[in-house]
Amino acid sequence: MPSITVARTECRRYLRGKTPWIVGIVFVLLTWDGISAQPTEEEIRILGDAVTLLSAQNSVLVVVPFAAAALAFRSIIGERESGTARITLGTKLSRHRLVLETMFGRGTALLVPVVASTLLVVGYDAVQYGRFSLALLLGLVLLSTVYVFVWMGLLVGISAMSSSTTRAVAIGSLVTTVFFLWNDLTAPVLWNFVTGTTPGTELAYPALFEAAKWVSPFSAYNVVASWLFGAPLGPEVPLSQVADAFNDAGEFVPADPPLPSWSGAVFLLSWPVVSLVAGIMSFQRTDLAPHNSTRLRALFHRFPVPALPGGRGLRKAGATLSGLLPGSWQPLARREFRRLVRSPLVWVVGALVFLDGIISLSPEVYVQEALGSSVPLAAVQRPIMAIAAIGVLFGTFRSVVRERDTGRIRLTAGTAVSRTESLLGFVLGRASAFAVPVFAAVLLTCLIAGPQYGLVPAGELVAFLALTFLFLVVMAGIGVAISTVLRSQSVAGFAAMVFVVVSIMWQFVANTVYEVVTGTAVTGFNPPENLLYVLLRWLPPGSLYNVATNYIIDVPNSGAISSLVISHLQPNRISNAVVVRISYGTDVPVWYLHPSVGLVGLLLWFVVPLGLSALVHRRRSVD
Repeated sequence: MPSITVARTECRRYLRGKTPWIVGIVFVLLTWDGISAQPTEEEIRILGDAVTLLSAQNSVLVVVPFAAAALAFRSIIGERESGTARITLGTKLSRHRLVLETMFGRGTALLVPVVASTLLVVGYDAVQYGRFSLALLLGLVLLSTVYVFVWMGLLVGISAMSSSTTRAVAIGSLVTTVFFLWNDLTAPVLWNFVTGTTPGTELAYPALFEAAKWVSPFSAYNVVASWLFGAPLGPEVPLSQVADAFNDAGEFVPADPPLPSWSGAVFLLSWPVVSLVAGIMSFQRTDLAPHNSTRLRALFHRFPVPALPGGRGLRKAGATLSGLLPGSWQPLARREFRRLVRSPLVWVVGALVFLDGIISLSPEVYVQEALGSSVPLAAVQRPIMAIAAIGVLFGTFRSVVRERDTGRIRLTAGTAVSRTESLLGFVLGRASAFAVPVFAAVLLTCLIAGPQYGLVPAGELVAFLALTFLFLVVMAGIGVAISTVLRSQSVAGFAAMVFVVVSIMWQFVANTVYEVVTGTAVTGFNPPENLLYVLLRWLPPGSLYNVATNYIIDVPNSGAISSLVISHLQPNRISNAVVVRISYGTDVPVWYLHPSVGLVGLLLWFVVPLGLSALVHRRRSVD
């Protein structure tokens, strides 16, 4: 049967590559690096033989979604873009069988290293604890198998309904990140938006909120694993569920679960079913060759971008300035700018920045009093640092690798533009395209806020916009560097997603790195005396952008957004945001914590990745 041939081919293709080895190595390293806490004697007594499965279960929980993303992003859309789907479907194979067999083939390729690593880790822990249960091991292997195909089905369905690799990577990364942060961030934010309350003593409908935390695949997998291991049911890992069941007196008193145990299995299985059905229905109706112009894109091409007052003079001035700059990258930058500025992506990013800025124009009274006319700049600080940064990254990670895949890079290589200048053209052209709607969002937000807060000082606004442009250039440089160094669009998209997730979780990562290096456990609530910890917290580009823009709008020195910093200054308010003045008594305790470090750090984030990628690009064949 041709369908079996497709599944077999997909499985063999990836088993013969590097992916299984990388997945297995990461799996074992995460286990031995202490991703799961060590159980106490009382917890071992309660869990029994299941204690030998905890490390493997935690590694499966974390590794599988991101490994599935690397394999599934281009599973269907990549076949359409390359034309392979048209050849494959020229046989008796139907479209829905192509989607399903691709999912089963790639899922099996991922399952092999996951099961092998699970057996290795469980065997090691069985020797360490002197316990073992074959029935529990078989149950974990079966649950891990289901979990692998859950994520593979979810992401293959997204690939099937996407019209380009960029959209498949963006949507898949968003879904994976939202589910990964479901318990700690996504669910509380959604609950606050719907009910106006946050988790705590005043939480509305607490039982319903606890049930909502079971919805994500991560949580559902933990619920089923807790049932298998005999731990209290809940959305956290089984060991955490056991630890949380102990009261202040040290007695084991598990709380009643908000839903029956089988609900976890229902939530777990529903996500791939919904995604695959939607993906197959979309794939059945669309042309095999993905169109570059969807309805929204066609709308942008039909109606030109409105001319701004003085726009012709600005264009002439920009052309004159670009002609004075050294190098031959300007034509390539103009091409990339024109190509991207008419795409829906940049304008959607600008619209989201504007909407978030408008929503944030009514902060607490003490924030309004502290910022005065700078409130609109503080309002757009967060969406630029988050939404615009992610948009630029996903708008650039394919810039070079796609040119290489399509062969268009030969046209550029045949001109007078050097390879280093071509990378510079990609970066500045695409960053400028995103800067247009982002600047418009900032200016409109300031205009709307003018009657209430007054006009933003011109010097402050210009400095803020200049730093914002530098930040967009930095993110574009990172995206282009990823696209240059990596040879596959799928791997480049996966790398972009990992960069976003690590940036979001950087507070936890920084605390872990500091603990590993110094042997001292720290948190933002109680930062150490070593000032290098603050510098470590400032390391991501988003934090450096906050440091520099906080200085512009006269907010105390910190890598957090301005409203959170001001809130941290109020009596009886605590947060894990490190405000240098509060923690160390002054805004600049040492020279390397001066706010100008934010600007220097952003420049380094531009120079280092772009320099390394230029070195790779010069030595690599254009094919």
